[in-house]
Amino acid sequence: MRRIFIIASLFAALCGVALTGLVLHPVPPPAHVKPLFQGAKIDAPTLALFQRACQNCHSENTQWPWYSRIPPASWMIAKDVQNARSHVTFSNWDCYRPEEQVDFLTQIGANVRTGRMPLPRYTLLHREAVLAPRERQQIYEWSRAEKKRLRASPEHGLPGLRP
Repeated sequence: MRRIFIIASLFAALCGVALTGLVLHPVPPPAHVKPLFQGAKIDAPTLALFQRACQNCHSENTQWPWYSRIPPASWMIAKDVQNARSHVTFSNWDCYRPEEQVDFLTQIGANVRTGRMPLPRYTLLHREAVLAPRERQQIYEWSRAEKKRLRASPEHGLPGLRP
């Protein structure tokens, strides 16, 4: 009988922590949806790959899952998203200088092609974000083509960058 009371008390305490987390960490208000890669030349299938596998962390269009409201998961998720956005935010693409865009495209191509992105711990819970080898190659080829376009564009004035 005492054992059942202890288990029930622990369960009630865990439920209390979870409910407190829901109250203290409400879902952030939805941000206005800002398109990814504004100003870039990107085809619809490649853009769909970024929306599916990358935008939750690397844009302002994050869809927060229910468990992102419960500590300590909420802290880890918020930190991961903040860290990802500090590297590059695809919904702010038009705010970056062309030189920065070229550098980001190099990093995007390398990280996706080698499997460093999306992060394996993210894809454990978000199976839709797993990229097949052909999808990785598609993103890599787009990043190369977009770099070439930026380097060749007279409007961007990148004389030091070779096509």
